[in-house]
Amino acid sequence: MDQLLKIGLQAAGEAGEVICRNFHNIAGSDIQAKGKNDFVTRVDRESEAIIKNAIARNFPGHRILAEETGDSAQASEFLWVIDPLDGTTNFIQGIPHFAISMALLRDSKVMFGLIYDPLSKECFHAFSNQGAFLNNARITVSLTGKMSSAVGATGFPFKSPQFLEQYANVFKIMMAQCQDMRRCGSAALDLAYTACGRYDFFWESHLLPWDFMAGKFIVEEAGGKTSDFQARELAVQTSSVIAANTALYPKILQVIGTFFN
Repeated sequence: MDQLLKIGLQAAGEAGEVICRNFHNIAGSDIQAKGKNDFVTRVDRESEAIIKNAIARNFPGHRILAEETGDSAQASEFLWVIDPLDGTTNFIQGIPHFAISMALLRDSKVMFGLIYDPLSKECFHAFSNQGAFLNNARITVSLTGKMSSAVGATGFPFKSPQFLEQYANVFKIMMAQCQDMRRCGSAALDLAYTACGRYDFFWESHLLPWDFMAGKFIVEEAGGKTSDFQARELAVQTSSVIAANTALYPKILQVIGTFFN
């Protein structure tokens, strides 16, 4: 575990330096569109290369699934799921809210997760059955049990317009019931903030595994509950995501289940 954390921190730190050095200095020629409202930059690729090289040096037998280069397809019981820059649109727009996310799975079960904010230098991490931590201080999900006192976070389904009507209906009910809602543009940080109690819950209708795999694990190790919108366990596939403390989770699931089934 010490070796995993050391290597994860080193890789995230080196990648974070590249991200910070280029923040506010990204050129138009460094940006490419992968799809509608979906972008990648030179910095995403450089960050990913740093992390992948660190894993290859230290764990040469491990398989890697990374956002920009896909699946290494190497036969292994170990799988790294990596997002080198979660919140690329924020990065491009000069909005200081993005993170590096990495998770290590063994036989399809997450055993290590790390989310690093290179601007604030906040590092969230967790090991299986060892709890969750922010810069080495233990964290837990919030104790808020009433929706009227809860502050939630979400993400707009900009890549999946087919979910827009259901999303709008859920959002309307959520806003009527909870204290407030945030949409900041990085699912990894939304999940990390849920793990440490800054948010009481998080939900989003369409995410890729590198967006949520580390975050869902950190939430669980912090005492929270996660699933997709049908209460199924999150796996390495495109999925909806709910994360909350155990008191709020069934209430969030009930509202969402009215429109997503």
